[in-house]
Amino acid sequence: MAQAVNLDALIDMGEEKGFKLERDVDYGAGPIDIVWNVNVHPALPNIKCGFVVLKAEEGGNQDTEDNQLSLRKIEEAAFRGIRSGLDKVYLVAENDDMAKSVSGKIEWLASHGSLIRLDAISLGLYAEQQESSVIIPSQKRVPEGEKIRKETEREREEKFDKYNRPQGERKDKESKEERMEREVKLDENSRPEGQKKVLEE
Repeated sequence: MAQAVNLDALIDMGEEKGFKLERDVDYGAGPIDIVWNVNVHPALPNIKCGFVVLKAEEGGNQDTEDNQLSLRKIEEAAFRGIRSGLDKVYLVAENDDMAKSVSGKIEWLASHGSLIRLDAISLGLYAEQQESSVIIPSQKRVPEGEKIRKETEREREEKFDKYNRPQGERKDKESKEERMEREVKLDENSRPEGQKKVLEE
């Protein structure tokens, strides 16, 4: 059974920063647990940052098995905040793993394209979180060494294709020098020791 999420840390943080807080509000699209009203400039309207707790009972226990939350639940909670007029919608999970799952699925939803970039408006976090919740795009998460390894594998496959094409595809299409180079490479990379060819000049 999912544990209750303690929002005291978010309440205390908002009060310390001088934000006007609203709790358990409903602007017409569904309940919002906490709203921070952030005053950035006298000439501008307050930025409304809402926090919606993801509860298992909203969609059944399956939504929280193995620290995973369903796409349906995430979309419903995020769009509840958007329809409520919030500028930012933070989906609060009960632990770090669930929060990362939420942020990852929001990134996945945003990657499919729509009128609204969901990852620009919403992400997942847990109430006591101190580090950034922003998910680094997969293109940036791949280590440089992994990129080099994959590039090396591609080059190796290209060489294998070049020097191991069926004979019928090479006949009359290569010079004597090209054939000799191919046979040397084939001996070095493919043929067992006892089958290496002796090239004639």
